[in-house]
Amino acid sequence: MTANSVGAMGITLLHMRRKRRKMTTLPAMPWKRMFLLTGIMMIPVVSFTAVLTGKAFLQIPLTPWLINCTWSFFWVACCEELLFREFLITRMQEARIPAWVILILPAVMFSLCHRPESLSLLLQRFVLGTCFGFLYLKKRDIALCMATHWVYNMILYTFQYSLPDVTALYSASRAALNVLLCMLSLLGIVVAYSIKKSKFVGYS
Repeated sequence: MTANSVGAMGITLLHMRRKRRKMTTLPAMPWKRMFLLTGIMMIPVVSFTAVLTGKAFLQIPLTPWLINCTWSFFWVACCEELLFREFLITRMQEARIPAWVILILPAVMFSLCHRPESLSLLLQRFVLGTCFGFLYLKKRDIALCMATHWVYNMILYTFQYSLPDVTALYSASRAALNVLLCMLSLLGIVVAYSIKKSKFVGYS
């Protein structure tokens, strides 16, 4: 995970310094809005997790969990969204490639780059990539894509990392309920932000 995050950080910084700087049609990187959105998305996620599975976190090693949630997934989300969504979609649109190809091809590449161990994982990541691509095509908001991707990774990782302890203290169904509610809250915030963007974060 450490090597993966270091590689993602290097690719992100190199891309921003070389490629993104030359793409004059793109706005400046909205770092402030991305962190603000991530914080807003984390409020219900932390609340549900604390209420439903909070005691389990007293049993797990918190240092690697914190490092991965705050550092690793941040750089992974930035790298993947900048390359697979912003860069590829922008370049493909400039080349006048059909919209359905613009939606599907980056999602396929996104899924394959994760080296899926099974067909179900390949399809899961393809669907996720398609959703992120659709979100970017509709909103042209890389901050929203990066924040959503970051929080999504944190929810899944927390579920997998804490599952043995949550199951021991509560039950597997309690862990599943927590991740379901967290995902629904994430979806709800994305929808609410998309409808009322300017009021949601004071941005216009």
